[in-house]
Amino acid sequence: MEENKKLKPFGMKDKIGYGLGDFGCNMSFAFINNYLMLFYVTCMGIKPKHFAVIILLAKIFDAINDPIIGGLCDSAKPGKEGKFKTWIKWASLPLLASSIIMFIYAPSAPYGVKIAMCLGLYCIWSISYTSVNVPYGSMQSVITNVPEERNSLSTFRSVGAMFAQIPVMIILPLLVYDKDDNPRGNIFFIIVAAMGVIGFISFILLRKMTTERIEPTVQEKQGFNYFKTLASFFKNRHMLGVTISSVSYLALMMTVTSSMQYIFMCYFKNTKLISIATIIAGLPTVLGIIAVKPLSKKFTKKQLCTYPFLISAICSGIATFVRFENPYIWIVLVGIAMFGSAFYLVLTWALVADCIDYQEMKTGRREESSIYATYSLFRKIAQGLGAAIISLALGFTGYTSDLGALEQAPGVANKIYFMTGFLPFIGSIICLLSMHFLYKLGDDPTKEQ
Repeated sequence: MEENKKLKPFGMKDKIGYGLGDFGCNMSFAFINNYLMLFYVTCMGIKPKHFAVIILLAKIFDAINDPIIGGLCDSAKPGKEGKFKTWIKWASLPLLASSIIMFIYAPSAPYGVKIAMCLGLYCIWSISYTSVNVPYGSMQSVITNVPEERNSLSTFRSVGAMFAQIPVMIILPLLVYDKDDNPRGNIFFIIVAAMGVIGFISFILLRKMTTERIEPTVQEKQGFNYFKTLASFFKNRHMLGVTISSVSYLALMMTVTSSMQYIFMCYFKNTKLISIATIIAGLPTVLGIIAVKPLSKKFTKKQLCTYPFLISAICSGIATFVRFENPYIWIVLVGIAMFGSAFYLVLTWALVADCIDYQEMKTGRREESSIYATYSLFRKIAQGLGAAIISLALGFTGYTSDLGALEQAPGVANKIYFMTGFLPFIGSIICLLSMHFLYKLGDDPTKEQ
């Protein structure tokens, strides 16, 4: 892309457009992340231990896609719409189609067919999603290089993700379950189709409303060497701090969103409260979005993204080791625990953009797509680990998908209760330690603290 003096200045249109990108991604991702296990284990009848293996393999395959797509993005010449928008344009339609076919309801199909459906369709979806998400995430580095503007992009990205998760948190639990608190398998296809169309429209608006202002580097003279990029990535302690904390958050802390389905089914025996619980769990992020701008004037990104995890550790620890019969007390504790990660979630993408700038300063190479893709690779593995951990832990509790929510063996509900709190408890401690000891960048990414 040649430098163009007539480019529109950075403004609200860029922020809203960029936020719509994550809104579109999460129209697909949030539903799959929260309901894939419920659909294939409880509705389709795949055994939890088999699902754990499937999702781990699928996520490893998904993760491998990221550096491949990232390398292709870094090597590709910019098109008429810019370096990254062309990818989003052509990959968004396959993303829509693959999201829908993944939830074809076929409970009477042979068990091997169900396994093949879950693994095969997920892999197809993952290629489509990566082809949209990696270019989208890389765009932040070329829309602006001003720290305050990057913070605002990261904030609006969080807003977009939050608004996409609202129907998943509030509306879907009211639609998915029947009067006996068991999920209705035939409704998933319709829901994901509607959400997919909304996401597809959001990607169109993303391309229309954002502007790529920073001239991207195309790796022609130096050639693309991902192993060289990977070696630099592991030497970047700040990027490692963000990566380890993200892995811990996704693989351990975020398991509460999946296990929440089961704790209300089997322990509290009231799935109607899932909507309330997910609203309370998501509310701290809203507060973080509102408070991050004024607090950024008093605290650094490192401080806001590190020390609130101590709150998460304390509250999730209480929710684990103290047995509450009152679901509302448990919901409040989970909400406070999630508040500890609120600023981290809002500013994560600004941290990544700063780490990309830091790595360019150290190596002399601009590889935003490859670096972002490597970070995304570890996030994908973490998501797979999280799904596998929950599925395996669910199996260890003695939960049987053939039995109804009220017919599980004695002791299963108490084990599910412990599992739901213990995994986020461990995750929050790791997040706190990794950000404290590894991430040392100030708000100016060229200066270490």
